Amino acid sequence: RISLGKEAGNRPSFTWWVINRLAFLVAANNLASFVLYFIQERFPELQGSAAAQPASLLMMVVGVAILVISIPSGWLTDKFGAKLLLLVSGLMATLGTVIVIMSRTMPVMFVGGVLIGLATGAFFSSNWALGVSIVPKEEAGRWLGISNLAGAGAGAVGAYIGGPIGDGAGYVLLMGLYGFLFLFSTLALIKIKPEASV
Repeated sequence: RISLGKEAGNRPSFTWWVINRLAFLVAANNLASFVLYFIQERFPELQGSAAAQPASLLMMVVGVAILVISIPSGWLTDKFGAKLLLLVSGLMATLGTVIVIMSRTMPVMFVGGVLIGLATGAFFSSNWALGVSIVPKEEAGRWLGISNLAGAGAGAVGAYIGGPIGDGAGYVLLMGLYGFLFLFSTLALIKIKPEASV
């Protein structure tokens, strides 16, 4: 409201788009921050340096999946629409998180990591495409600049809140909360109506 004034209230779809972006990015950005502790909790036989390699491999799998989907995700966004791709991304990331949490072996966990990576890569392009469609064209820079609060805030929110939750209630629960944020980002799409906001 400080930056946009009363105009923010006239475009609720923009607010919900920022919420969608924040919820997804909090989960996606902070999975990597706590995956080492999660693996140590999920697999008691992997402690200390023994957990470092599986954690690194999992993050590499996620990163490769993001790289692989980055280029086709733009084409998919144009063909099927940004909201549909965001819906699929949120559900895929939720499913991937559930698989990671429930997995009893590292290969199964890597499958979950692939789903999270594909979902995250697709999210990046489709989320921006949706944002561009709901802001005033003549002031796109001002409005989209505000959305950086979601990007920059995601790391801080997830890390500062995630650490105490993980230490106090466990990292399995923390990963579950990140999975819920993926799902919540999907539910936020219901409130976004680009055609009524342009």
